[in-house]
Amino acid sequence: MDLALFAGVALVTLAAPFELTEPFLRLPYQSISSLETAVLLAFALWAAAIVFSRRLPDWRTPLTLPWIVLLLAMLVASIASTVSRVNALHMTGRLAVAFGVYLLTVNGVTTRARLRAVTSLVVLIGVVVSVLAILEYLGVATVLAWLRAFRPGVATVGAQVRAGGPLQYPTIASMYLEVVFALGLGLLLAELDASRSVRAAAVFLALVVIGEGITVTFTRAGLITMMSSLVFVGGSRAASRGIDTGAVVVAVLAVAVGGFFAASRSAQSTWLRFTSEGQEAWYRAAIEAPSELELPTGRNAVVPIAVTNIGRLDWDSHGDPPILVSYHWRPADGDRFVTFEGARTPLPARVEPHASARVDVRVRPPRQPGRYRLEWDLVQEGRLWFSTEPGAARAESRATIVGDAVDAPALQTLAPPLPTFRPGRLVLWRAAARMVEAHPLVGVGPDNFRLVYGSYAGLPSADPRTHSNNMYLEMLAGGGLLVGAAFAWLLWSAARTLAASVRAPAGGAAAAGMAAAALAIALHATVDSFLSFGPTYVLFSLTLGCATACARGVETPLANRV
Repeated sequence: MDLALFAGVALVTLAAPFELTEPFLRLPYQSISSLETAVLLAFALWAAAIVFSRRLPDWRTPLTLPWIVLLLAMLVASIASTVSRVNALHMTGRLAVAFGVYLLTVNGVTTRARLRAVTSLVVLIGVVVSVLAILEYLGVATVLAWLRAFRPGVATVGAQVRAGGPLQYPTIASMYLEVVFALGLGLLLAELDASRSVRAAAVFLALVVIGEGITVTFTRAGLITMMSSLVFVGGSRAASRGIDTGAVVVAVLAVAVGGFFAASRSAQSTWLRFTSEGQEAWYRAAIEAPSELELPTGRNAVVPIAVTNIGRLDWDSHGDPPILVSYHWRPADGDRFVTFEGARTPLPARVEPHASARVDVRVRPPRQPGRYRLEWDLVQEGRLWFSTEPGAARAESRATIVGDAVDAPALQTLAPPLPTFRPGRLVLWRAAARMVEAHPLVGVGPDNFRLVYGSYAGLPSADPRTHSNNMYLEMLAGGGLLVGAAFAWLLWSAARTLAASVRAPAGGAAAAGMAAAALAIALHATVDSFLSFGPTYVLFSLTLGCATACARGVETPLANRV
């Protein structure tokens, strides 16, 4: 039975970061992803083992009761939801699956060797994910094509690529790799303590690669959490054993990871990322242009304008991608466009924030005479138009086009592009607080925050994929005080279990890595919804399952269990 359970743990661990975009199986009222299929297969192995061994699994753990209470509370909140019961029940089912993965891990990881094997597998898969993210960051075409099976495209912040490897979004990749990195620190110290220097060197190199994988996601919380894990594990080691080999190796690893991070991005890009929540204030321009123009049909013209960089990003027409001056043609009245994609004109030199430049813009007039408006704009080629960014100020010239029509069809107009809305975390957190105030007992339903936050935040349009960016607020908004209290009990029980695993004789360095992984989850959960995604809830359950197995070593050492 134990071997089948361990195989199930390995299967779920292997599948966690490789969830395909397209459902693996479509049913009448439910689609099943590749990860969910792997979890179901693992549970099927478990069920078969129970039947053949005629032995029930061990379900009495320190987290069983609080987890069941949490599921019951979420079930009540789901049934009471007036937003979407189906979506809320789906989230409740996800936490039920997470509980199953936890119990599977507790019953499958029954020896020190299996604990080391699971941790090694997690680190190995983390290396694969990191290598794919690094190759994505480097723009390797074959890798980019292959990764389309796992997520829609390459994410960016400004002109900076945020790589995510096979995970759906860079932040999810970072959350996943942060936990892997922390578990790997425990494995590194365990190999050093066992005097397995070759294995320790391999784990060290693996952690350097994983650290670079976190770096290329360009996730601020990921970088902070990774360094927190290094400080926690290194500090704990130094406090318990002094400045020994393990503490020195962790310090060297911190220097190596920090060096790769410093070399991966420009100083300006790093500064912008860490001093602003999003890119809203990066792309701002003040433009001075003639109020009235008269241009001929059929001939290109040159119009002198002055542009001032009032954003936070340097403008460079020779960069990659370049920032260029352009324009849009509009009718004399209304919000539509006659031509959106205007000709591009490079800036005469690099324009830093608060600096100005005069530009002779090449303009291609409409082919039909009449009255128009010429809207000036800047574009970061292939990325965005400044005018579509939140808070953009528009600059226009009234233009009269004179002459005969030049091979021109009847004038047609285009609808304006949708404005860009990127609600910041404070906006989302305030919306979550308003939900709790409006529905204090049972909330709006688990995972329903993303469906209704627009009205609570006063947004004209809201992306239903956006969560509250805080795991604790997500639980409160979705399930009210009922779910919040149950979740707090689960977290408190998990903290006590982790503390017991560190004290257990069977814990040692591996338990320190689990504690660091839990710390990584707790920290990053303050700025992201950690349990809303398959790969992260699997690692959450796996970490707690391994910690529970270690904690039980206080009475029954893992090496003596069958």
